[in-house]
Amino acid sequence: MNILLVDDESSYRMLVKHGLEEEHWTVFEAENGAIAIDILHDEPIDIIVSDIFMPVMDGIKFHKTVRSNKKFENIPFLFVSAFDDDYTVGAVQNILLDGFVRKGKPMPFLKEWIRYLTTPELKRPLTPPSSEGKIKLDRPSQDRGKGNARTPIL
Repeated sequence: MNILLVDDESSYRMLVKHGLEEEHWTVFEAENGAIAIDILHDEPIDIIVSDIFMPVMDGIKFHKTVRSNKKFENIPFLFVSAFDDDYTVGAVQNILLDGFVRKGKPMPFLKEWIRYLTTPELKRPLTPPSSEGKIKLDRPSQDRGKGNARTPIL
C-alpha cells in the first residue's frame, strides 16, 4: 500500500512513517499540500494522511484540489491534526471527509483508520474504528446505504 503523508512537522512525519513502514507500507512524505500534489502526479497513492494547518498550501486547500481532480477524487483522505477544537472541526465538517484522527492517538488507531478507509466500501465494517483503535461492530452506521457518503468526523 502506498501512503502519502502530508505534514509540516518533520518529527511527526518521521514518527508516523516509521510506524507505517512496520506494516510494510510505502510512505511518501510532503511538508505541504503543494508538494503533495506533485507526488500525486508521480506516484500511485492508495490513501492520503494529511495535517490541516500547514504553510504554502494547507490541508483544506489540498483536499479541495485532490477532490476536484478526476484522477485523484476517489483516493481516501484522512485528516490528522493536533487540534480538535470547534474551529478545526468547523473547518473540515463541510467537505467530503473520509476521516479525522487527532494527533497523539496511539499508532494502532491510525493504522486501523488506514485499513478501514482502504477496504472497499462494501466490505468495510459498519462503523469506523473506535477511539481505542478497534473497529466497533455493535452499532449501525448512519451513513450505510447512502452510496458514496463519506465517513463522519468522530
